[in-house]
Amino acid sequence: MKNALILHGTDFRKTLNQRNNNWFPWLKMHIEALGYNVYLPELPEAWHPDAERYYKFLIEKFDFNKESVIIGHSSGAAAILGILDRLPSNVRISTAIMVASFVKDRDWQCQGLFKPKLDWQNIKDKAGKFFIVHSDNDPYCPLDDAKFIAKKVGGKLVIKKGSGHFNLEKGNKYKKFPLILELLNEK
Repeated sequence: MKNALILHGTDFRKTLNQRNNNWFPWLKMHIEALGYNVYLPELPEAWHPDAERYYKFLIEKFDFNKESVIIGHSSGAAAILGILDRLPSNVRISTAIMVASFVKDRDWQCQGLFKPKLDWQNIKDKAGKFFIVHSDNDPYCPLDDAKFIAKKVGGKLVIKKGSGHFNLEKGNKYKKFPLILELLNEK
């Protein structure tokens, strides 16, 4: 069954409905038009992301299978790593797309994304394709982290010039994100 999971980033204010921000609703609508069932949840306690909490929340609500696509932004992208690492050994997804990701906590209360230590080979084995999308001027997530992730998982690194954190801080440009659809169609 073709399905897609879209994971938003950290909600530092504890009040913002993250899934209705940025490019997420636009992407959900366009992926549904491609015939996918799309799940865009409000992640629990997103003001301090934790891969174990997210995994327990998602495993009951989303069918991870060989046709699944997972797309994450910022801490949602980092959470993909921990979620894939926790999937049963017989489960493999089609594609993981990580936008503005990172691999270590920088005093953001995100240490739960990286505990226990990630098993990179296990993560690599859980998806057929990885795309790591990053900007050359992200003010929060270093480009070196994206390069590290791409190397560890054998993924394609896509670097966009001057795109910041791929969110509304750059204006309404990131109410849409056509690049994600292009990556989904890439063979």
